[in-house]
Amino acid sequence: MVALKSGLKIRKLAATLLLLGSSCIALELHTDPAVAVDPVDAVCSNRMTLSVTGNLKVPYCSNKILDQPDLSVQRAVIVIHGTSRNADDYYQYMEDAAKKAGKLDGTIILAPQFLREEDIESRNPGNDVLFWTNDGWKEGDSSLSTSSNPRPAQVSSYDVVNFMMAKLANRNVFPNLQTIVIAGHSAGGQFTNRFAAGSQEPIVESTVIPMRYIVANPSSYLYMDEKRRVAGTVDKFAIPTAQEKSNCPNYNEYKYGLEKLNSYMQNIGVNKIRSQYAQRQVVYLLGEQDTDPNADSLDKDCPAMLQGKQRFERGTIFYNYLQQYYGSTIQGNHTKVTVPGVAHSGRDMFNSDQGIQQIFGQFT
Repeated sequence: MVALKSGLKIRKLAATLLLLGSSCIALELHTDPAVAVDPVDAVCSNRMTLSVTGNLKVPYCSNKILDQPDLSVQRAVIVIHGTSRNADDYYQYMEDAAKKAGKLDGTIILAPQFLREEDIESRNPGNDVLFWTNDGWKEGDSSLSTSSNPRPAQVSSYDVVNFMMAKLANRNVFPNLQTIVIAGHSAGGQFTNRFAAGSQEPIVESTVIPMRYIVANPSSYLYMDEKRRVAGTVDKFAIPTAQEKSNCPNYNEYKYGLEKLNSYMQNIGVNKIRSQYAQRQVVYLLGEQDTDPNADSLDKDCPAMLQGKQRFERGTIFYNYLQQYYGSTIQGNHTKVTVPGVAHSGRDMFNSDQGIQQIFGQFT
């Protein structure tokens, strides 16, 4: 039995959306490093509308309509795509997993799609659709407005999911919803790790909706203080040496640490990030064979290299770090689960016995 202990406390939806509206309009300067990324093959057909300064939209793939009342829905799974932004594929991975679990009929699966400007120009999804930099959406940065593709407001990718959760928590639409799971693999795992630390877990009425975050095979993690693993170990931690800091002066800046936070995370604040992350229900789902230190998509920048050589090692080290940083505070809340025989594959991770159990297992 999978225990989902932390709750999504629900207060008035209107208050939640007001909070969203006040926090999502941000003026930030963005730079997008030179990354060779092809436009997406497909843009999801559904649109979620965010009423900020005008109506802006985010595509999502789903088996049910987000605003349509549905008595059958007991579980919601929000699945976050990787760097390729292939939300349609990730939706399919999760639908396949739900079928294997025998839970599809009672589950709404939502795969939001965080597009780049190249996708807007190549796929023409509409001049009201939001887009981000290649790294920005993974970290909760605000969306872009450019001279070629102007938008009336800029919205954090994390507020997009906050908004989606608020809609799910509306008892007039999903009166029988019992749990929400947010699952991300690779870059989606990065998103989920940091979002778990900074999410607002919106509320409606007085119900408590249990939540779980599935962090699968990310390239890097958000550390809570200046310590990193001691070289050559997986369970010893210290502030890097003067030489290590000289070689990697930005090692503790966001997205790797809590210095120089972006606008969204600044609004949450360092103390709240640290305290609420301990209380979140987080599963670190690690592919046992995701061990290639030369993988093309692996983050090899120095702040990531201080976290370990490859993804499986980084996940193991981060979980050990949390035990030392938080102590008994996180017992029962944070869990590490290894998926044997699986490398860097979202499909295989979510459709493994371990993945299905953590996403669709029974809860109390």
